Amino acid sequence: MKMLSVRLDDKEAAALDAVCEAQGLSRSEVVKRAIRDLAQAGRRRPFGRVARDLGIIGCFSGPRDLGERHGKHFRRALGAKTAR
Repeated sequence: MKMLSVRLDDKEAAALDAVCEAQGLSRSEVVKRAIRDLAQAGRRRPFGRVARDLGIIGCFSGPRDLGERHGKHFRRALGAKTAR
């Protein structure tokens, strides 16, 4: 097991102590969990890349500009429903 020494200013130390108190964990455990969470977050792929890899981009029907002009399309759909 490796050891790590970290210098914290007063605000950082107070924040760490507050997290430890709230979670009921030691300083070491809080730091280990934070490192693990940051490492996992770095491995997450952006949604657009996941969608492209799964082949779901472009497989839906509808107006091409729906993302940019959603208000116009929503009003049109709402008007069609109320006209019935």
